[in-house]
Amino acid sequence: MSATGETKRPAPGTGQVLAVLGLLAAVAVLSTHHEGLPFWLGALTGVLAVLGYLVCFDSPRGIWQWLPAVVGFCAAFLFAGQFLISLLT
Repeated sequence: MSATGETKRPAPGTGQVLAVLGLLAAVAVLSTHHEGLPFWLGALTGVLAVLGYLVCFDSPRGIWQWLPAVVGFCAAFLFAGQFLISLLT
């Protein structure tokens, strides 16, 4: 906090960017591969990215951290949907 009472709004960190990119990569893999090694690697990538997302976005501050947090939140739901569709078909 500065002398004027304003807090600095930091840009997203490396972990935050990697968590969102990992989720998007997992969704991309699971949308094209529904069995075999690519499926399980995509699933593992997605699970690790979800855990990273939960760690990195515990309290986003400012619009520059909220935007990737919202994208990651939507990607987490897409990952869960793709994973369940792949397992149930």
